[in-house]
Order: sequence, then structure tokens, then C-alpha cells
Amino acid sequence: MKQKYLVLLLAVLLTGVLFFTTSSAMINRNLRKINNVDNRIRRAQEQLNSAKVLNDELKEVSIVIENSLTTNRELSNEEANHFVRELADLTDRYKITVLALFPKVSYAQGRVLEQQFNLEIESTYVQLGQLLASIESYDYILKVNTLDVRPLTDRFIERNEIRETLYKVALDLSIFKIVKES
Repeated sequence: MKQKYLVLLLAVLLTGVLFFTTSSAMINRNLRKINNVDNRIRRAQEQLNSAKVLNDELKEVSIVIENSLTTNRELSNEEANHFVRELADLTDRYKITVLALFPKVSYAQGRVLEQQFNLEIESTYVQLGQLLASIESYDYILKVNTLDVRPLTDRFIERNEIRETLYKVALDLSIFKIVKES
């Protein structure tokens, strides 16, 4: 009788060990599959995020390109006046005194059109930095040709008990347009 119980006990132990071994192997195999799927999902998510960032950057570039294309062989007065209005709005936003703002000569070199503008202002360095940062973020192809900054020794601004020096700034910049091919 003892032998039968011993055989039965060994059979139960063998069945238990066999059950736990096979279930452990199946679980490990499924965990490896899950980890592989997780890694593929993680890589796909990183690629998707990179694609979204690239798409956003390309949208910004496409706006600049669209604003820089024209079908006219010369820049129109409306385009020059529109840019002058945008510059005037910028100077108003940063409370900058405008001494002069006018379009200058426009050039056409092949399929590239260039319109120059002259902007003379009185501002602090902080205001000038804000203005230049805003001009840089415009949706145009821009080039600052010259930037002349001279202190006005007799003019100051009082802000929060801080005396700031005013500067006379002459800014000569150009916008460029590209003539579309017909």
C-alpha cells in the first residue's frame, strides 16, 4: 500500500513539475513575444513622433516658400505696402518710436526679386531684440543688410526706477520673392 501511495505521490509530483515547467515555458515565450511587440510599438511611436515634428517644420517652411513665390515679374506696390504695414504694427506692439519707414529700390536678378526697406527707430536694446526676433520669425525670405545702432546720449526712458538708454537704430533689410516658372 505504501508503494502505491509513493507511486501516486511521485506521479502527482511529476505531473505538478511537468505542469509548472510547461506553463513557465509558455509564459516566458509569451513574455518574449509581448516584449518584441512592445519594442516594435515603441520604435513605431518614435518614428511617428519624428514624422510629426518633421511635418510641423515642413509646414513652416512651406508657408515661407508660398509667401515667397510670385507670378509677377516685379514686386507690386501692394506687397511693399503690406510689408511696411507689418513692420509698423510690430513697432507699435513693442512701443518703438519710428523715425522713418519706407521701401527703397527693388531689384530683379533673373527669377529673384528683391525689395529693400529702410527702418529708422528709437528704442532700447530690449525693444530692438524683440523687434529683430519678430522680424526673424516672419513668413518671408528676409535679409538684414545693415544694422546701425547709436546711443542717444540725451534721451532716456524711466521704467520701474531703472533708467534705460535710447538708441537710434537704422535697419536696412530686404525681402525676396521668387518668380514661379510658367
